[in-house]
Amino acid sequence: MAELASVGAYLEGKDPGAVALFRGFEELVERCGPSEPAPRSSIVYWRRKRVFVGAYIERKRLELNVDLLREAEHPCKLTAFPHTKRVITHRLRVTEPAQLDDALAALVAEAYEDVGPGTRVPPPA
Repeated sequence: MAELASVGAYLEGKDPGAVALFRGFEELVERCGPSEPAPRSSIVYWRRKRVFVGAYIERKRLELNVDLLREAEHPCKLTAFPHTKRVITHRLRVTEPAQLDDALAALVAEAYEDVGPGTRVPPPA
């Protein structure tokens, strides 16, 4: 996975409707607070100390990875699987703007707060 210079470089040549979905998701991420986009040739991740979400365009739809410390339900969820001993990655598919709703925003905010800062448990004092 090659790093890209910008999110714009990732979006170049993609379906305009899917780009609009991507930009809507990007707004959900940005509402959470400061994070750093990490665009790759096949996906864009957002991180604080650790990656907490990712998004990529597959033809005319938006595919998402949302990392949480629990398994969550959402109408767009395709699957969920363990990423580490503590983190569960949720794969979601968004095909229309209405799916970028409050429920998805809540999952992104949870990922930002719980996974973004890192998930290593500090050693006992």
